Order: sequence, then C-alpha cells, then structure tokens
Amino acid sequence: MTPGLLDVLAADRLLPLFTPGQVEEAARRLSALTRAGVRAVELTHRSPQTLEAFRALRERFPEVLLGAGTVLGAADAEAFAQAGADFIVSPCRVPAVASVCRERGLPYLPGAGTVREVFEAQQDGAEVVKLFPGEVLGPAFVRALLGPLPQSRVLVTGGVEPTRQSVGEWLRAGALAVGLGSRLFRLDADELEARLTELLGFTRQEGTHV
Repeated sequence: MTPGLLDVLAADRLLPLFTPGQVEEAARRLSALTRAGVRAVELTHRSPQTLEAFRALRERFPEVLLGAGTVLGAADAEAFAQAGADFIVSPCRVPAVASVCRERGLPYLPGAGTVREVFEAQQDGAEVVKLFPGEVLGPAFVRALLGPLPQSRVLVTGGVEPTRQSVGEWLRAGALAVGLGSRLFRLDADELEARLTELLGFTRQEGTHV
C-alpha cells in the first residue's frame, strides 16, 4: 500500500464512502468533506454511471485520495485505475482485482468477515483489510481477531454510526479506521461538514487513546 493512504487512515481513522449519482450533488458532498478536513474518500461503484462520475470528480478534486469501492471484476478495476483511482476496495477478496492492483501498484482493500479471510487477504499482500459487515461482526470480533493476528489493520464498514460513541467503540476494539457511509450521508452539506469536523477532531487528537 502506498504510504499516503496508510498514513491518512492511521492518522484520521475515518473513510467516508458514498455512491456518486449526479455529479454536481456528489461534488457538493466532496466539497463539504474537504472543508471538514477529509483527505481520503471511497466512491462506491453501484451504478453504470459511477465511472463517468468518478472521472469528473477526480479532475475536480485532485488533492483527495479518491478510491473506487465495490469493485468486483478485473475490467472495472482496470477502468478505475485508468480514471485515476488512488486505491480499490471490494466487499470480499477478488483475486482478479488484486492482480490488477498489483500490476498497477495500487492499494487494494479486500473485504473479509472471518479470521481466515483476513489472514488470506494479508497473505495476498493487503496491508489494510475491510472488515464487513461491521453491524453483524461487532467490536468484539475485532478484539478476538487481534489475538491470533495482532498486526492486523482493519477498516470497519457497515453499521458504523457517525458519532463519537460508535466510532470510539470500534477504535477501542483495535480497528485502524472506520468507514462511514449511508448513516453519515443522511445529513445535508452543512451538517455533514460540521459532523465530520467534530469527528476528525476527536479521532486525530484522541483516537489513539479512546
């Protein structure tokens, strides 16, 4: 994994993620995120329009580490790599996507839901593994995982509330960072900026001690 993404996740401990629909609305969201201090964002690939939107947003937000999520095939991985993706995320380990990322020198964050899957992803070269779905696994799973695999770096997504209490619970359990999706983006742009400013202040200053 490139030092840039790993450093950002280790320092900020938050990764907002959403599916870009109409480009202008997605740009408003990204503007709110950057004003709050967000440095890395995952754009999930859940519609045929995502790639076009990704290209437009990549051009407009060159300072953001922009990743493509929900990537399930080599062709999509290659297309997002060509569009300027800084990292690729999948809900599970996809060897063909991992291969494209290795060839491209891109960080790949595969999803995992068991100790075996986390270990296999690490063996395949993943420095950070996406733990999914968080609401099913729970913080206790992270604590249990770190027993046999103490060096694991996991990004928990699915069910994380955009609150100090929820984020802090996952960080106390040992997660490197959390992904904040639909529960965060229910907020309008002003609320989104304020909430993320608050959360980043919490995770950056206190995240290692929560």
